[in-house]
Amino acid sequence: MERAIEGIRESFRANNNIDPKAHAIFIAPGNEKAEVEFCMENLRKGVKEFLLKFSAPTSLSPNALPLDNFVTIISLQEGSDGEAWVKQYLSENQWTGKVVIVSDKDNQHFDAMAASDFGFVYDGQMVSSANALHLPVNCLINMRMHQQWWNDYYNRWWNDMNIIADNNINKELIGGEATWGKICETLAENYIRPEARYEM
Repeated sequence: MERAIEGIRESFRANNNIDPKAHAIFIAPGNEKAEVEFCMENLRKGVKEFLLKFSAPTSLSPNALPLDNFVTIISLQEGSDGEAWVKQYLSENQWTGKVVIVSDKDNQHFDAMAASDFGFVYDGQMVSSANALHLPVNCLINMRMHQQWWNDYYNRWWNDMNIIADNNINKELIGGEATWGKICETLAENYIRPEARYEM
């Protein structure tokens, strides 16, 4: 499995002009308009803040890698309302750093997961796919506080993988927790102390 994932990783990066040593952030903001509206602004701001802090020339670190060594991969479902909204959003709002857009056509999103180092996924089937491909991800979930409390009364977790394992396999950022500051902080923690891709 590890050899297969590494092969896909190398192939995807070569086909999309991504340096083998680049840090790739995978984002799947959802398929529906309400899902992507909830995710995209905070994801854009969180990634921007992370890149400003950790890439040259804006980083205070003398050892910071240039911005070209970071890439964001955005996965969208082809033909969905979410895809149309995100493409319109990206045309109106500048994304910091290089961006690669993939879809579910020919399973491009799976290849992109294998090629990435960390990700944010709107809760759903994509989370279990990321786990299978050894990509650590956080779940973004649009839920009001009283809904979260009501769910917590019955389950400790919301994501299916966490419920099955009864453990915090994929960190859940629910409602007001999904801020750009928290997203930046999570990216920084993963980048500074990266865990082995196959230790899950």
